[in-house]
Amino acid sequence: MEQWFITSKTKDMKTKLSLLFVSLLMLSGCDWFDSVDDVTISTDLTMDIPVAVTGISKSAPLNTKIAVYNFSVSQDLSLANNEDIEPYLQKIKSIDLKSLLVTVTGLTTDQTINTISLSVTDVGTLFTQTNITSTSNSFTPQIDAALLKKAEDKFKSDKKITVTVSGTTNAIMTFTVNLDFDTDIVANALD
Repeated sequence: MEQWFITSKTKDMKTKLSLLFVSLLMLSGCDWFDSVDDVTISTDLTMDIPVAVTGISKSAPLNTKIAVYNFSVSQDLSLANNEDIEPYLQKIKSIDLKSLLVTVTGLTTDQTINTISLSVTDVGTLFTQTNITSTSNSFTPQIDAALLKKAEDKFKSDKKITVTVSGTTNAIMTFTVNLDFDTDIVANALD
Protein backbone atom coordinates (compact mmCIF):
# COMPACT_ATOMS: atom_id res chain seq x y z
CA MET A 1 0.00 0.00 0.00
CA GLU A 2 2.83 2.40 0.80
CA GLN A 3 4.34 1.85 -2.65
CA TRP A 4 1.02 2.74 -4.33
CA PHE A 5 0.95 5.97 -2.30
CA ILE A 6 4.45 6.94 -3.49
CA THR A 7 3.62 6.09 -7.10
CA SER A 8 0.37 8.04 -6.91
CA LYS A 9 2.19 11.07 -5.48
CA THR A 10 4.81 10.81 -8.22
CA LYS A 11 2.07 10.71 -10.89
CA ASP A 12 0.34 13.71 -9.28
CA MET A 13 3.64 15.58 -9.22
CA LYS A 14 4.32 14.72 -12.89
CA THR A 15 0.82 15.84 -13.82
CA LYS A 16 1.22 19.14 -11.96
CA LEU A 17 4.63 19.76 -13.53
CA SER A 18 3.24 18.95 -16.96
CA LEU A 19 0.33 21.35 -16.46
CA LEU A 20 2.71 24.04 -15.21
CA PHE A 21 4.97 23.52 -18.23
CA VAL A 22 2.03 23.67 -20.68
CA SER A 23 0.70 26.81 -18.95
CA LEU A 24 4.07 28.52 -19.22
CA LEU A 25 4.32 27.57 -22.88
CA MET A 26 0.86 28.94 -23.58
CA LEU A 27 1.53 32.22 -21.78
CA SER A 28 4.84 32.84 -23.49
CA GLY A 29 3.50 31.29 -26.67
CA CYS A 30 0.87 34.02 -27.05
CA ASP A 31 3.63 36.53 -27.74
CA TRP A 32 5.35 34.04 -29.98
CA PHE A 33 2.17 33.43 -31.99
CA ASP A 34 1.56 37.17 -32.18
CA SER A 35 4.98 37.75 -33.73
CA VAL A 36 5.31 34.61 -35.86
CA ASP A 37 3.86 36.40 -38.90
CA ASP A 38 5.89 39.59 -38.46
CA VAL A 39 8.13 40.74 -41.27
CA THR A 40 11.09 43.11 -40.87
CA ILE A 41 11.58 45.45 -43.80
CA SER A 42 15.05 46.98 -44.02
CA THR A 43 14.86 49.99 -46.28
CA ASP A 44 16.14 53.51 -46.87
CA LEU A 45 13.67 56.35 -46.40
CA THR A 46 15.08 59.04 -48.66
CA MET A 47 14.14 62.52 -49.70
CA ASP A 48 15.68 65.38 -51.66
CA ILE A 49 14.92 68.89 -50.41
CA PRO A 50 15.75 71.60 -52.97
CA VAL A 51 16.83 74.88 -51.36
CA ALA A 52 16.96 78.27 -53.10
CA VAL A 53 18.63 80.90 -50.95
CA THR A 54 17.34 84.31 -52.01
CA GLY A 55 18.73 87.83 -51.59
CA ILE A 56 17.40 88.28 -48.05
CA SER A 57 20.43 88.78 -45.83
CA LYS A 58 21.47 90.08 -42.45
CA SER A 59 24.84 91.14 -41.12
CA ALA A 60 26.99 88.49 -39.55
CA PRO A 61 27.63 88.69 -35.79
CA LEU A 62 30.29 91.03 -34.36
CA ASN A 63 29.77 93.63 -37.10
CA THR A 64 31.87 91.77 -39.66
CA LYS A 65 31.37 92.64 -43.31
CA ILE A 66 30.28 89.12 -44.25
CA ALA A 67 26.72 88.80 -45.50
CA VAL A 68 24.62 86.00 -44.06
CA TYR A 69 21.65 84.62 -45.97
CA ASN A 70 18.84 82.67 -44.30
CA PHE A 71 16.90 79.69 -45.65
CA SER A 72 14.11 77.43 -44.44
CA VAL A 73 12.34 74.73 -46.48
CA SER A 74 9.79 72.14 -45.30
CA GLN A 75 8.79 68.92 -47.00
CA ASP A 76 6.90 65.72 -46.09
CA LEU A 77 8.56 62.32 -45.99
CA SER A 78 5.78 59.76 -46.45
CA LEU A 79 5.96 56.01 -45.87
CA ALA A 80 3.40 55.54 -48.65
CA ASN A 81 6.01 56.66 -51.20
CA ASN A 82 8.30 53.73 -50.36
CA GLU A 83 7.41 50.68 -52.49
CA ASP A 84 8.87 48.27 -49.91
CA ILE A 85 6.62 49.59 -47.14
CA GLU A 86 3.45 50.56 -49.02
CA PRO A 87 1.84 47.06 -48.92
CA TYR A 88 2.27 46.98 -45.11
CA LEU A 89 1.30 50.60 -44.41
CA GLN A 90 -1.66 49.76 -42.16
CA LYS A 91 0.13 46.84 -40.49
CA ILE A 92 3.20 48.60 -39.07
CA LYS A 93 4.10 47.56 -35.53
CA SER A 94 7.36 49.48 -35.06
CA ILE A 95 9.80 51.77 -36.84
CA ASP A 96 13.53 51.92 -36.06
CA LEU A 97 15.39 54.88 -37.58
CA LYS A 98 18.89 53.45 -37.23
CA SER A 99 20.95 56.27 -38.76
CA LEU A 100 20.78 59.30 -41.02
CA LEU A 101 23.16 60.22 -43.83
CA VAL A 102 22.94 63.84 -45.01
CA THR A 103 24.48 64.84 -48.35
CA VAL A 104 24.38 68.37 -49.76
CA THR A 105 24.87 68.68 -53.52
CA GLY A 106 25.11 71.66 -55.85
CA LEU A 107 27.62 73.78 -53.94
CA THR A 108 30.47 75.46 -55.81
CA THR A 109 33.96 75.97 -54.35
CA ASP A 110 33.23 79.47 -53.03
CA GLN A 111 29.86 78.61 -51.44
CA THR A 112 29.49 77.66 -47.77
CA ILE A 113 26.50 76.67 -45.70
CA ASN A 114 27.39 78.28 -42.37
CA THR A 115 24.78 76.30 -40.42
CA ILE A 116 22.11 73.79 -41.29
CA SER A 117 19.53 72.36 -38.90
CA LEU A 118 17.00 69.61 -39.45
CA SER A 119 13.81 69.59 -37.45
CA VAL A 120 10.68 67.44 -37.50
CA THR A 121 7.29 69.03 -36.81
CA ASP A 122 5.99 68.11 -33.32
CA VAL A 123 9.35 66.45 -32.51
CA GLY A 124 12.07 69.13 -32.42
CA THR A 125 15.48 69.84 -33.91
CA LEU A 126 17.31 66.59 -34.64
CA PHE A 127 20.71 68.15 -35.39
CA THR A 128 22.65 71.27 -36.36
CA GLN A 129 25.78 71.06 -38.51
CA THR A 130 28.21 73.85 -39.43
CA ASN A 131 30.63 74.70 -42.24
CA ILE A 132 29.35 72.63 -45.14
CA THR A 133 31.25 73.12 -48.40
CA SER A 134 31.53 71.35 -51.75
CA THR A 135 34.29 69.16 -50.27
CA SER A 136 32.76 68.55 -46.82
CA ASN A 137 29.21 67.95 -47.93
CA SER A 138 28.27 64.54 -46.48
CA PHE A 139 27.90 63.61 -42.81
CA THR A 140 26.11 61.33 -40.34
CA PRO A 141 24.88 63.51 -37.48
CA GLN A 142 24.57 62.37 -33.88
CA ILE A 143 20.87 62.50 -32.95
CA ASP A 144 19.51 62.42 -29.40
CA ALA A 145 17.86 59.02 -28.79
CA ALA A 146 14.75 60.56 -27.19
CA LEU A 147 14.15 62.79 -30.23
CA LEU A 148 14.72 59.87 -32.57
CA LYS A 149 12.14 57.83 -30.64
CA LYS A 150 9.64 60.70 -30.93
CA ALA A 151 10.24 60.85 -34.69
CA GLU A 152 9.72 57.06 -34.96
CA ASP A 153 6.45 57.33 -33.02
CA LYS A 154 5.30 60.23 -35.21
CA PHE A 155 6.12 58.17 -38.33
CA LYS A 156 4.20 55.18 -36.97
CA SER A 157 1.08 57.15 -36.06
CA ASP A 158 0.92 59.58 -39.02
CA LYS A 159 2.68 57.45 -41.67
CA LYS A 160 4.71 60.58 -42.52
CA ILE A 161 6.83 63.30 -40.96
CA THR A 162 7.29 66.93 -41.96
CA VAL A 163 10.99 67.79 -42.16
CA THR A 164 12.36 71.35 -42.17
CA VAL A 165 15.92 72.24 -43.15
CA SER A 166 16.98 75.73 -42.15
CA GLY A 167 20.13 77.70 -41.63
CA THR A 168 22.44 80.32 -43.08
CA THR A 169 24.79 80.60 -46.04
CA ASN A 170 27.53 82.98 -47.14
CA ALA A 171 25.87 83.86 -50.49
CA ILE A 172 22.80 83.53 -52.67
CA MET A 173 22.78 79.95 -53.94
CA THR A 174 20.79 76.83 -54.71
CA PHE A 175 21.55 73.34 -53.43
CA THR A 176 19.84 70.08 -52.60
CA VAL A 177 19.79 68.38 -49.21
CA ASN A 178 19.50 64.60 -49.51
CA LEU A 179 18.33 62.75 -46.38
CA ASP A 180 18.78 58.99 -46.21
CA PHE A 181 17.32 57.31 -43.10
CA ASP A 182 18.55 53.70 -42.70
CA THR A 183 15.39 52.10 -41.32
CA ASP A 184 13.96 48.80 -40.07
CA ILE A 185 10.17 48.52 -40.05
CA VAL A 186 8.36 45.61 -38.39
CA ALA A 187 4.92 44.88 -39.81
CA ASN A 188 2.36 42.12 -39.46
CA ALA A 189 2.37 40.22 -42.74
CA LEU A 190 -0.91 38.35 -42.28
CA ASP A 191 -3.24 40.84 -40.59
